[in-house]
Amino acid sequence: VARSPQRRAVALASGAAAASATAAEARLLELLSGTEGRGAAMTADEDAEVHRLATELEADSTSGATNDSPLLPGRWRVLYQGKPGGERTEFFSLESWRKYLSGDGPSPIQNLVSGSSTVSRLYQVVELSEGGEAGRINNVVDLSPRAVIAIEAQLEGKPSPSRLGFRFSGGRVLVRTLWNATLNLPYPVPFDLLGDNAKGWLQSDYLSPSLRLSRGNKGSLFVLVPEPQPDDPELEALLQPPPPPPAPLREPAAS
Repeated sequence: VARSPQRRAVALASGAAAASATAAEARLLELLSGTEGRGAAMTADEDAEVHRLATELEADSTSGATNDSPLLPGRWRVLYQGKPGGERTEFFSLESWRKYLSGDGPSPIQNLVSGSSTVSRLYQVVELSEGGEAGRINNVVDLSPRAVIAIEAQLEGKPSPSRLGFRFSGGRVLVRTLWNATLNLPYPVPFDLLGDNAKGWLQSDYLSPSLRLSRGNKGSLFVLVPEPQPDDPELEALLQPPPPPPAPLREPAAS
């Protein structure tokens, strides 16, 4: 059956959009390959190109409601994190702390951990329950082979079809000692005392089998790629939530 001119036009436009997205993905991944510090070492022109390509992909996205996509859960490696214009959060900057305390900027402490050049890999591990109404996001700072730091956020609803709300709830620092034992230490930030500063959201407007583009409530862009295996499976296995305790045995009723 011959296609109508309208259907042919739609098919051609769809094919052109898919080809454009594939080319933009390839260019973005090429730009970020081999970069250090998740964008910290990029020039201003390279940084601007990352944001231009991300905006182009988001504008032409056909990902739909990414919260319901089977591609969203799993381990994602962060290739880039940053704001337009190259704005950075510095631990010793009074302006960074002012923005954080007023709710307009990310935590300088967490940025010090995740943005360090000594960090080999930074992951987001998205875990969703069946139906996607509950779950958590584990932000994993991989300092293999000696340590792994995990900052955990519990999901708190879906403000929009492509946005997940969350609240930071805690974290752990796993350190491998010289005698090959593992120290399990609490992450030194009292999230319970931070109020609304511990809350946020993550919106993913572009999602494909090879790339995710997400933006946080503090204005940062995250460029992520699937990463099925951790660098140190033994350490990261300790980050999995422990099984629930067994139900107590009931005493038989007295006769």
